[in-house]
Amino acid sequence: ELSSEDDKAVVSTQSTGDHCKWYPLGNDKDGLRIKIVHNCVVSNLTWHNNGSYLAVTMRDSSSCSVLIHNIIKHNSQKPFNKSKGQVQQVEFHPNKPFFFVLSQRYVRIYNLVKQAMVRKLICSVKWASCMAIHPKGDNLIVGSYDKALVWFDMDLSVKPYKTLVQHKKAIRSVSFHPRYPLYASSSDDNSTIITHGMVYNDLVKNPLVVPVKVLRGHQDNTKYGVLSNVFHPTQPWIYTGGADGCIWLYV
Repeated sequence: ELSSEDDKAVVSTQSTGDHCKWYPLGNDKDGLRIKIVHNCVVSNLTWHNNGSYLAVTMRDSSSCSVLIHNIIKHNSQKPFNKSKGQVQQVEFHPNKPFFFVLSQRYVRIYNLVKQAMVRKLICSVKWASCMAIHPKGDNLIVGSYDKALVWFDMDLSVKPYKTLVQHKKAIRSVSFHPRYPLYASSSDDNSTIITHGMVYNDLVKNPLVVPVKVLRGHQDNTKYGVLSNVFHPTQPWIYTGGADGCIWLYV
């Protein structure tokens, strides 16, 4: 349920002049057009599907740990007037005006038009690390530092539909393929696991989740492993980036 405290801590329209600065670069010889300098380290960024908005997450527990940049108008807004704790990641819904905010144990979903929180998902893990939204928008996966991956069917419940523990160390990145029924999870155990995740149009059928392949190749690191992964937009390929400084392409 939506608490009164969460209902108040929603989208604001405050400017962020003290938290970031825009530097239009014109026709830079290296192809640069805009530079945005933040006052804290940027830990995550995500694009809106229409390409006009860019949301960033910073390592800051204040209300400015999340900023939304309007690329067309060259301005920025902080969406929350109260701190949401340590925000791990944010994502835009693929086809609705919803904004997903992942914290340590919850995923809060905000309606950007109504400026209100519409749902609060319970991750059921000790410390969430990353998330990805299915291209159809009704399913969500969350990875955690305690090795678990949880799958939400948001039409069913605010609690996970399925919990998978396939990795031996912390999960650092998860992603869905935009066209194929696949998702990936990358971990500090230097592996990326590809899983078949079929979502049916028939709402009576539950999603089908079946592990397919374990990808390896990155060199061992004393602390971290595979830090990120991203699928090719049209091909059944995946790129992974590791703490060893290498980017691998698997086809």
